[in-house]
Amino acid sequence: MSSNGIPGPPPDGDVASVAAERGPLAMEAISLGKDFRLGRGAILHAVRDVSFNLYRGAATALVGESGSGKSTVARLLAGQERLTSGSVRLDGQPVDVSRSRAFRQYKSKVQLVFQDPFSSLNPVHTVSYHLERPVKLRQDKHSRQEVSQETAALLEQVRLTPPGQFLPKFPHELSGGQRQRVSFARALAARPEVLLADEPVSMLDVSIRLEMLSLLDDLRRRFRLALLYITHDIASARYFADEVLVMYAGQIVERGPAEEVTQHPAHPYTQLLVASAPDPDNLGSGLHAGSGAERRAENTGPAATGCPFSTRCPLADDRCRRDNPALQRVSATRAAACWRLDAAAPDVLAEPQGGGL
Repeated sequence: MSSNGIPGPPPDGDVASVAAERGPLAMEAISLGKDFRLGRGAILHAVRDVSFNLYRGAATALVGESGSGKSTVARLLAGQERLTSGSVRLDGQPVDVSRSRAFRQYKSKVQLVFQDPFSSLNPVHTVSYHLERPVKLRQDKHSRQEVSQETAALLEQVRLTPPGQFLPKFPHELSGGQRQRVSFARALAARPEVLLADEPVSMLDVSIRLEMLSLLDDLRRRFRLALLYITHDIASARYFADEVLVMYAGQIVERGPAEEVTQHPAHPYTQLLVASAPDPDNLGSGLHAGSGAERRAENTGPAATGCPFSTRCPLADDRCRRDNPALQRVSATRAAACWRLDAAAPDVLAEPQGGGL
């Protein structure tokens, strides 16, 4: 019980995911950790004890500012970085990077779409080459007719029509949106189960971002993809994702249904993200007056000890600066890592807690 009489959240960070309602479990990220050595004994803890699940047909958004560790998580899941700690499971089976054949199959099922659609495509090769190669390698199609039909179908799936107009072109001959569509098509060529989209629209013109997100959502539904959407834009996460994971300084600080997290954020950092959204009048209209989002602190970087957000949080006290909070269950589908939830989000804590998991 807090000092103002509002019950505090149970000390259990395990919550049910609303994304599980979409389909079966595809991927499990279990206590992921990644450290980078900076020299002279210094270590950067880029990812710390991050756990979540991805489900077929569901979109999960990983939200946070630059440097929070979002892209590192994507590279860990894609097998482009080795884990310092933790494990990844696909369809219930652990991923073993030492078994080259099994790992190649895993990388076929888990595809990563990069932020920059120009640098991710080889400028000396045509669109046709970028699509034919994965079709031959991943779909075991080798006849000219089969490959030609499949590459044309891939371009149609990402709405680049007529295909014959785009297949002979080089990346520099395409617009940014067209290049990103080719990146989507290349990922689909492997027939993946999991799609990791790392800031897929952040480098595109504002005028086409919504169109590209609509395409991505259509591909998720049509191919029953388990989608991890990585973004710094919490506003787009609200409309695009089933579940939102908020990340700060390498760890998850809040998680829950997209609508609830964006409309009634619990963690002071999430409140800051919502208050910084382009249209705060409509996003997060339920923000508690006087919350951390209303009284922003200077961005001095994460704290070395205690809660990493304590250097920026106007609610931080001695306990916050001393001890790093774990995720605490706020409701059956929500959790937040904050010692001061009673002050930061009393309206959230006052809601009915519901039954068990």
